[in-house]
Amino acid sequence: MINKNYYNIGILGKPHSLKGYLYINHEIFFRNFNLNSRKVHINEKEYEIEEIKTHLKNRFLVKFKNIDNIEKAELLRNQNVSIKIEDKDSYLYKGLPWPAFYTNETINKNIKFLSYFYSDNFIFCNLLIQEEVVMPYNEHYFAYNDKSLILKNKLVN
Repeated sequence: MINKNYYNIGILGKPHSLKGYLYINHEIFFRNFNLNSRKVHINEKEYEIEEIKTHLKNRFLVKFKNIDNIEKAELLRNQNVSIKIEDKDSYLYKGLPWPAFYTNETINKNIKFLSYFYSDNFIFCNLLIQEEVVMPYNEHYFAYNDKSLILKNKLVN
C-alpha cells in the first residue's frame, strides 16, 4: 500500500516497444478483469489504461492513453500502479473484493484476516479464529455486503 488512499496492484517494468507499451507485473486477482479504460494511479497521478494484453507465457504488457512512445514509457519504468481505495467496489470477482484490502483487518467483529496466498487458480486466506486457520477465499465461505467482508460459515463459534 502506498498510503491510506491507494493500494498497489502492480509494478511497471521496462518499455516493450516504440509505441509506449510497458511490461507490467500486476496482482493475479486483477487479471480477472478487463482493465481497458480503467483509471489507475502512478505517483498519485491518474492514467487510463488503453490496453493490457498477455505477452508470452505469464507476462503482460500495458499501454496507457497518451503514452505513445518509448521515451514517455521509460519515465514510468519501475513505478507502482495503484487504485484508489474508494474504487475497490469496482473490482469484485464472484462478488468478493481483492483479499489484500482486508489483510490485517478484523472481520465478523472477532476474526483477524491475516493474509492470503495463491495456489494454482485458487486463493486461500489465513484467518485467526482462536488459532490460525487456512481456508479457501471464495463465495462459498465469504460474502461482501455493505462494504464489509464477512465469513459466512464460521468454523469456531
